[in-house]
Amino acid sequence: MKPLSVSTRLTILLILAVIFGASMIALSIRNKPNEDLTGYYSDGDKKYSQSYDVSGSGTLIVDSDIGNVTISSHDINKVTIEVTANGSEKFLKKFSVESFQEGSTVKILGRVKQSHFQLFNSGWSDVLFDIKVPKNYNLNLNTAGGNIEIENVTGIIDGETSGGNIELVDLDGETKMSTSGGNVKLRNSKGSFNIETSGGNMYADNIIGSISFETSGGNIDVTNTDGKIRASTSGGNVDVALSDNKGIDLSTSGGNIKVKVPKTISADVDAEASGGDVSCDLEFSGKIKDGRMKAKINGGGNQIKLETSGGDIIITPND
Repeated sequence: MKPLSVSTRLTILLILAVIFGASMIALSIRNKPNEDLTGYYSDGDKKYSQSYDVSGSGTLIVDSDIGNVTISSHDINKVTIEVTANGSEKFLKKFSVESFQEGSTVKILGRVKQSHFQLFNSGWSDVLFDIKVPKNYNLNLNTAGGNIEIENVTGIIDGETSGGNIELVDLDGETKMSTSGGNVKLRNSKGSFNIETSGGNMYADNIIGSISFETSGGNIDVTNTDGKIRASTSGGNVDVALSDNKGIDLSTSGGNIKVKVPKTISADVDAEASGGDVSCDLEFSGKIKDGRMKAKINGGGNQIKLETSGGDIIITPND
């Protein structure tokens, strides 16, 4: 084979050098760490204000990629919206709010504009939706990262947050809410309440109506409640104090169950503690044996079903 000429070999070497250099540049770009914006703050903020006249009952829809949502009622037929966004300059450029009205419905949209939805790449941020509605108003809420607080509203409420606490006060109506990572507080309300959290404690006090609580990683504490209750946790204790028995269903995979009820209630009790004991300080007919109770209180009535795989069950009077 005829040997390559000097010019040909130089050309090949040049091509290889160009390819090698391009490869190193590509690797350096690909392996370059994300910009650290943890300590980057800006004095800038972004504000949005709007109000809408509404008549009668209607529905508020909030759908945001980020932010805390606070809603309360006032005595006028208006929906007023105040949104404040504080944070890095990079975040403020990407965050936008818009709202519009369709008949009795008011809709608010909060968006973070970027090609790949990764909020940590937008820098430090703090967003608050502060909204007031007529007292009789339905709510449909969704935030991908923030707390939800609702006070003094009558209506149908449906809400979800992917990373925040839920606090509900002075509500009247049907409520269904969930959070993927926060605590739940419910106080001074009446209606029906179906609430779930994937990682927090749940608390309710002074409730008239039914409660359904479910948490995958926290304690449940319910006091001064007279309605039907279902509560379940995969990793905590369950404590309830009720003024009546309209049906009780409590379970935990890793804690104790304590139930306080009036001595005068009527109930069919089915309680099982797979890893502990069952005790009852009310008069009953039936038996307790080997961590299991099958009995009737005051002749029987609505069922009290209690189950724990890792603790004790205690039934005591609250009067």
